[in-house]
This record gives sequence, structure tokens and C-alpha cells, in this order.
Amino acid sequence: MGSRPLTPPLPLPEPYYCCDSGSFAENTLKVRLPEIARRVLAENRFPPEINARVESLLDEMRQGTLQPIRDVAAPDQTLWESYLKPYLGKTWPQLSFLVCENVFYRRILDATGYFRYGLERRLDPYQDQKRLGLETSVEPVKVLARRLESWREMDMAQAFWEALESNLWGNRADMSIWPAGAEGTLSNDQLHQAEEFLLVNHLDSLIDFLNGLRGARIDFLIDNAGFELVSDLALADLLLGRGTAREVRFHLKYHPTFVSDALVEDTRQTAAFLTEMSDQAASEFGRRLVEAMASGRLLLTDHLFWNSPLPAWEMPADLKENLAEANLVISKGDMNFRRLMGDLRWPETTPFAAVTEYFPTRLAALRVTKSELEVGLQAGQVEALDQREPGWRSNGRWGMIQFR
Repeated sequence: MGSRPLTPPLPLPEPYYCCDSGSFAENTLKVRLPEIARRVLAENRFPPEINARVESLLDEMRQGTLQPIRDVAAPDQTLWESYLKPYLGKTWPQLSFLVCENVFYRRILDATGYFRYGLERRLDPYQDQKRLGLETSVEPVKVLARRLESWREMDMAQAFWEALESNLWGNRADMSIWPAGAEGTLSNDQLHQAEEFLLVNHLDSLIDFLNGLRGARIDFLIDNAGFELVSDLALADLLLGRGTAREVRFHLKYHPTFVSDALVEDTRQTAAFLTEMSDQAASEFGRRLVEAMASGRLLLTDHLFWNSPLPAWEMPADLKENLAEANLVISKGDMNFRRLMGDLRWPETTPFAAVTEYFPTRLAALRVTKSELEVGLQAGQVEALDQREPGWRSNGRWGMIQFR
């Protein structure tokens, strides 16, 4: 791919801020994140001192200034000291959206003692949501497992077309926006949308590229546990089964974050869950995954960078060199997309390829729109969408498949 710029070769615009009036970022700070914090307390039997620390965090978010993380047992304490240094003393509304969300989830772990010794050590505060998200998706999983059986046999281009579209719309299963089991949770028939809801569609180019690969290494930047993770595993199984990939690597979060973001352990538990299903197609799918993990053909890896408040062009050298060895990286979901874009106010018509020129290998981004950041749109598209559906930027009904 030749030498690449260290940052996007374009002037960097301003970030999105949590003080932007009427924005999704403002709503997240004032409404969504406090709701998530209170759900953490409701779903876990924490002792009073932990409940008090979470309540103190909520008070700080409402009327205080950002405080440092004092988690001396944590492997990322030094990293967070450097991340937060420019922001200490600022109010939470003054933070960029990217910083605000990542700091919040890291502070939840600080408050609940995730890295401390004691009963709460390594306790995922979102484990009930993740478990419920998987258990309530049994019927969609059965449907997906049967589709996977047909994809393993049909024309390769058609199989990739259906699998990639299915994988995109699986990104709607996001428990930070739609809690598992809550009223209005997406049903199976809502997980697939007509192509008219694809705002950007580079699927033809992506499939042409995949059809030219044999025995490749394909990496995924994984987003949510639950049904979306099952759909990621189905795509990985297809890529391995058809010989397109000799190795698939999942890049997962180092610690719990964004409620449903997947960890290595979540992925192993999901494969085990599939093997134990009574549905034959699903259980065979699960057994293939367990075997692929055991043989190293499906490699699960994590890195503290994916839990940081940094844009993707600031990834450490070891991670960049690792990703450069892949023939293709598939980025899943809104947060990974925002990280790739730096969560900056790019004009909506800015080409995806222009912003991501710094990325060390071929890149595809499959993303359902859940925030105000958009790139790669055509002139006039935004105005038409604003008239048709004013909440289109963040309501999860619209998707993008972008490739370069």
C-alpha cells in the first residue's frame, strides 16, 4: 500500500461537543449516560460504597468538573493520566463527544472496582444486559444459522452479498441505545432493511475484492455482543469455510464499555451458547467456531487502544503494524466508525477514502447511523433526508457500507 500519512491528508475540522444544543451528543450526556449508570446500579448488587461512587460520578457530570481516574491497580492508569490531562478542570458539556463517552465508561469501571482486588474484580457491570441480549435473540439466531448453511453452498458472490447485508443490519442490536428485553427492542424482521435505507453502498466493490482473495487474513473491529456478534461470527465462518480467509482476527475491547461492546470472553461464551442450542444448524455453527478458535484460524485479540478516547490515526505502532498485515479490515458499528473519522465534523460529502487514507490496509466500514457524523454522501442527499426523516442521523434506521 506504500507509505501512508500519519493523519488524514485533509484539514481536521472541529469535533462534536456535548454542549452542542439539541445534539445527540448533548442528549447522550444529559439523558442516555445517566440512564445507563442507573441501570448498572439496578442490575448489580453492589455494596453502598460503590453505589455512592456511581452517584458521585453522576453529580460530577451534572454540575462538576472532570476529575482524574485514580485506579492504581489498573493496567491503563498511566495511559488515562495522559488522555485526561488536557481536559481536567473542564465541565462535562465542554468535552468532545468522543472523549465524553469513553471517559464515562472508564469511570464506571473505576467506580465499580473492576480492576481492584475484591468481589467486584473483573465483574462486568453490563453482564446482565449481554446475557439477556443473547437469550432474547434465540429465534433470530436460528434463522441466521440456517441462512449461513445456504451461504456456505450458494454462488460465492451472492453469498457474500447476503451475508454482508445481514451483518450490517445486525449492528442495530445495540444495548446502549435499545436495552435488551425493553419495550421496543428490535425484532428479527426489523434487523434487515430494504436497500433504500443504505445511504452509501460500496457492496459491489467490496464483493469484487473478496472474490479475488484466497487464503487471506481478514480482521474485524468488533462492536456489540449479542446478536450482532453472532452475525460477525457467521461472516467469519463463511469467510473461513469458503477459503477466502485462512485466518480471521477479531479485535475486541480490553474491558467492558458501551454496555454491549464485546470482549474476548463474550465471544467464547457466544460460541459455547451456540453449541448448546437444540437447533442443529446453530449448534453445528457453534462447533465450527470452537474448532476455529482452537486451531488459531479464528483468533481473538484485545487492545487497550479500543477503549481509549483517541482517533484511529493515533493508534500505537504495535497495533498499526499488526493491522497492516491483514488483507482487509472490516470495521463494525458506529463507535468504530467515529474513531476512524476522529468523530470530527467532516462535511457529509467528504469521501470515506480521503479521510481514511492513513489506515494501513484495505478497509471496509459497516455501520448503522447512530450519531450525527456522516461522510461519503452525495450532494443534496442530506437535504432530502432531513425533509423525509428529521431524525435519520441517529435513529438506527439507515446504514452505510463503505470500502476503500
